[in-house]
Amino acid sequence: MTSHAVPARFPSAGTHVRGRLLGLLSFDIGYEIDLERARPLLPSSSASDSVSRRAAPAYVGYSTPPLRAPLGTVRIRLGEGTVDATATLIVHEVGAVTVLFAAPLACDIAALPAITSTLTGAGPLEDAARALVERYRTELAPAVIRPAASAFVEDYYVVQVDRLDPDLPIPELLARERRALAAALRCEPEPLSDAEVYDTLRGALSYYPDDLTITDWNVAVLVDPEPAAALDVLEYLNVQLLELRYFDALLDRQIIDSYALTAQRARRLPLLNAPFQRTVDELEQIRLEVASMIERLHNAFKLGGDVYLAKLHARTAERLGLRAWESSVERKLDVLHQRYALLAERVRAARSELLEVAIVVLVAVELVVLLLGWG
Repeated sequence: MTSHAVPARFPSAGTHVRGRLLGLLSFDIGYEIDLERARPLLPSSSASDSVSRRAAPAYVGYSTPPLRAPLGTVRIRLGEGTVDATATLIVHEVGAVTVLFAAPLACDIAALPAITSTLTGAGPLEDAARALVERYRTELAPAVIRPAASAFVEDYYVVQVDRLDPDLPIPELLARERRALAAALRCEPEPLSDAEVYDTLRGALSYYPDDLTITDWNVAVLVDPEPAAALDVLEYLNVQLLELRYFDALLDRQIIDSYALTAQRARRLPLLNAPFQRTVDELEQIRLEVASMIERLHNAFKLGGDVYLAKLHARTAERLGLRAWESSVERKLDVLHQRYALLAERVRAARSELLEVAIVVLVAVELVVLLLGWG
C-alpha cells in the first residue's frame, strides 16, 4: 500500500520505508493434520525450512516443516482503501493453519501508527482469512484428524522494511523515529508517553548494523531484507498462542461440566456406574491429550543454536504472555487431574462397598445353610 498523507500528531522526520505489510491470521481446524496426506490436496504445496541470514546450526527450525501453499492475489480492505495482497496458506501438523497476507508498503514512518491502528480486532482481514480457511477446510478434510470448527483466531502483523530512504544507521533511526515506531507497535494513532515509548522499544534487537527487529503484543517492525527466519519464529509463536487459548477454553468447559459430576455419588451397582465411569475416562483422555499437545508444541520448533532467533522468540513470547497462558493451562490440567482422581476414587470405593456387601451376604448364606442343616 502507498500512503503520502502524514498525520500532524507525528511530525515527519523525512524517513520513508519500502517493504511489505504482513498479516498472520491463525486458526485451529483439528487435533492433528497429516501433512503427507495434505500435500496433494493443496495448490503447489511445499514443505521448506527458511534459510537464516545468520550463521547457525542446521538443526535450527521446524522438526516437521509446515506445508506452504500459494493462494494467489486477494483484494482486501485496509484502513480507508483497498490493496492487492498475496495470500499463502501455512498448514501445521499440530492442527493449525495460518493465512499469510503480504501487501506492498511504501510510506513515511510517521504514517505507520495510522495504518497499524486499523488492524486490531475483527475486521476485513479476518473476514478474508476466514473465507480462505473455510474454502480449504473442505479440501483438507481427508488429512485432518478429529476436525474442529473453532471460533478462535489469533492475528499478528509485521511491518517488514526492505529499504529506508534515506539509508539511516539503526541507532539514528531509533533516535529520529522512536515515537512513531512505538505508536505503530502499540497500534495507537496517538503519541505515547515517554515511559511507554521506552517500554515498547526496550526489546529492540539488532544482529548486523543494518537490521532491526522490535516486537510487541500484536505488531512487529522488521528492518531486514531477508526476514524469512524471523517470520517463521513470529508465525509459530502466533500458532502457539492460538493453541494455548483454545486449550484453555476447552479445559474451562470440561471443568465446568465436571462440577455437576463431582456433586454426585457413585452407585454401588456397577451397571449403574457405567455412564459415570465413561465420563471419568473421558476426563482423563482429554487431560492426557492436552498435555501431549502442549509438549508437541514445545518440540515442534527448535532454536537451540541461533542466539538471535532465540532472543527474538523469548522477547516476543514475553510480549504475547505465552508463559501466563501456559501456566493457566497447566493449572487447569491439575484441577482436571484432581477431579479425575476424586471421581475414580468414588468409583473404586463404590466397587469396594459392593464387594464387602457381597462377602457379608455370602457369609450369612453359609451360616443359614449350616444352621438349617442343609450342608
